[in-house]
Amino acid sequence: MSKSTSLRASKIPAAVRVAEIVAHLEQLILAGELRAGDRLPPERDLATQWDVSRSVVREAIGRLAALGLVRSRQGSGTRVAAPDGSHQLFNYQWLLNQGVLKLEHLSTARRPLETTIAALAAEHRTDEHLRALAAAQSMLGNPRQSLKAHAEADARFHAVLAEATLNPIFNLILAPIQELLIESRRRTLGRFGAQLAYEHHARILAAVEARDVAAARDAMREHLDANFRHLAELSPADPATS
Repeated sequence: MSKSTSLRASKIPAAVRVAEIVAHLEQLILAGELRAGDRLPPERDLATQWDVSRSVVREAIGRLAALGLVRSRQGSGTRVAAPDGSHQLFNYQWLLNQGVLKLEHLSTARRPLETTIAALAAEHRTDEHLRALAAAQSMLGNPRQSLKAHAEADARFHAVLAEATLNPIFNLILAPIQELLIESRRRTLGRFGAQLAYEHHARILAAVEARDVAAARDAMREHLDANFRHLAELSPADPATS
């Protein structure tokens, strides 16, 4: 970079330079020139390339991380992240904390989404998916496991169903909701126990294994209707919700 160019660059506000770097790296990621797992150049190299301070580079990387496009880890630098929808989790949590969103709302939204997922899973599942579903069931059905382990097993069961559709859009939509619904599962499993969820999952799994699309859809609908009723029964003062 020439001296005159460097002088002009130094007069550009830092916020503008941050936006320029973000836009440039976004375009490289969207174009596939930077792929999931690729490591970004070190901060010092990016700072030299763009003729900016390292603090400007750090802010740009922070914005990309907030968008879910990159992840930074100690010792491995900053790498391009595979899309998983996780950056949306903050929005859901904020709405929940502000009282705008209730867990019953999420339960209602899950009904059309996850009944479709169950039906498609029955149509497209593989033996590997069945093994993963059975493993989640084994954890959920084990009374010696903790409430946290049961909630995670419940979430894993639904995540595998989404994978079994062979449509990656479902996982992108469901992933942030699944993380938030760990709290929903903690409440319902803590109050009503894991056995009912286990029985509902067993019916879903049997239908998916049999490739019975209609039965899988109906079993998931029954499961989510029960989940909605349970959430509606729990009051804020209930010990299981505190």
